[in-house]
This record gives sequence, structure tokens and C-alpha cells, in this order.
Amino acid sequence: MKILLPAIHSMILLLCAVIMQVHASEDTQKEKIALIQPIEQHAIIYGEGERKIYVFVDPKCPHSRDFITMINENAKMRGIYRYYIFFYELKRFHSHNLIATLYASSSPLQRTLEVMVGGKEIVTDTRIEPKIEAKIDDIARVADTIGISKRPYLIILKENK
Repeated sequence: MKILLPAIHSMILLLCAVIMQVHASEDTQKEKIALIQPIEQHAIIYGEGERKIYVFVDPKCPHSRDFITMINENAKMRGIYRYYIFFYELKRFHSHNLIATLYASSSPLQRTLEVMVGGKEIVTDTRIEPKIEAKIDDIARVADTIGISKRPYLIILKENK
């Protein structure tokens, strides 16, 4: 019995640590969602599903393009999830003007698919409207606060059951 007691204590401590990590990650998830909700109106929404996924992409990033292509080619994914797509520039791609042009488009989703899935080159405008610049800045501020460093970056909302 004396031999089992330290092992039981270790298991209890380990279990408590795991529970705390799960709880901490849920709290972190809630904090991220609370930060994103005020900029939700800036998102380009793709899909009709019940579950929300927030996605931060750079339109010139090959990994972001692969991800958007995967969504585009999979109707089932769009039926399960509703993707809230935010453009967040990776500085090495110099995509700021492209992002502004996509947001300023009369159909941002269609234009995004043409560029990211279809590989279409579009003329970008260097004169960015102040409201578009403010949208880009709002998204960048939230992304910086969350600590997003890679694209695509996904935040999947857990189902409440």
C-alpha cells in the first residue's frame, strides 16, 4: 500500500494538470472568440453550415490558397461549416493592396475565389478607401493580439451541447 500511495498521488497531480490545461485552453478559446466577434462583420463568409470557423489567410500565401481551394472543392465541408474568412497580410508577400482590392470588390467572395482558387491576376488599386484601410487595421489589431503568425490560422468554435 505504501508503494501505491506515491503513484496514486502522482496520477492525481497529473490528472489535475491535464484538467487545468484543458480548462485553460477553453478559456483561451473564449478570449480569442471575444476578440474576433467585434470584427465578424468584416469577414467574407463562405459556406452554409451551422458551425463557425474563423480563418485568417493571406491571399498570396500558397498554404492559404490550398486551404481555400480545399473548401471550394468540398461542398460537404461548406455544408457543415460556415467559414469567416479574414485577410491578414504576411509581410513577405506584400499583399496589402491585393487585400484592399478584394475587400473593396462588389463581390468579395467571388473575387477571392477567382484569385486564390483560380489563380487570376487582378489589378490592385494603390488608392485605398479609408473604410477599407480601417477594416484591414481592425483585423490586423485582433490578429496581433491573438498572436497569429501563420496562415491559414483557424479557430473552430466548439459546439455547445
